[in-house]
Amino acid sequence: MKKLLTAVTAIALLCSFTFLPSDCNTMLFFKEGTATTMTSYNDDGKVTGSTKTVYTKVTKTPGGATVMANQENFDKKGKPTTKNEFTIKCEKGILYFDMKMYTPQQQAESYKDMEMVVEGTNMEYPAEFVVGSSLKDADVKFSFKSKEGVVMPMSNMTIKIYNRKIEAKESITTPAGTFECYKLTENVDTKTIFNLKLKSITWYSLEVGTVKTETYKESGKFMGKSELTEIKK
Repeated sequence: MKKLLTAVTAIALLCSFTFLPSDCNTMLFFKEGTATTMTSYNDDGKVTGSTKTVYTKVTKTPGGATVMANQENFDKKGKPTTKNEFTIKCEKGILYFDMKMYTPQQQAESYKDMEMVVEGTNMEYPAEFVVGSSLKDADVKFSFKSKEGVVMPMSNMTIKIYNRKIEAKESITTPAGTFECYKLTENVDTKTIFNLKLKSITWYSLEVGTVKTETYKESGKFMGKSELTEIKK
């Protein structure tokens, strides 16, 4: 259960990146070699793990740019657990996230010798954020196939992110610094062998992306947080 909650917290964090100006070059994501580290904590403030993302290769396109990102997850002791690759696309000021960025850690570890199948709608951010407005919903389904092409029935995981709203602008301080942020609220429903409904609040900077995310149960009980702890440019 704890592993699943940690994974969902990370999902809520990763799916909430940032406002993107029409010029992709102004964003941290589109500067090759940049690396960010997000550290996760439980409701008692104890570290549960971290995620390091390195933006490696930027490819220019007629409408903007695409960047390849390498993501590595670590447990609470700093031991590497899983790795993942995904892309971020900027097209005419709109930001699109590859669904592979939401890969659940627990399933990836359990089925590491199998083929992962990803289906869903890309996470999308508009060219302009307006306080009081809503963002598009997103969803993704993960399943794993054996070498013989057989789908493992217990491996399916579906995530739905909805009720995405831009609530305010606030100043947030983390170990990485102080940032002017947009505050976004959203619901995250996860379905595996059981269902889990969460709410999240995420703060992002126009320059560096996600700065902090708090996760709550549907009842409102605080479950934990993730925050930006390091930036390397």
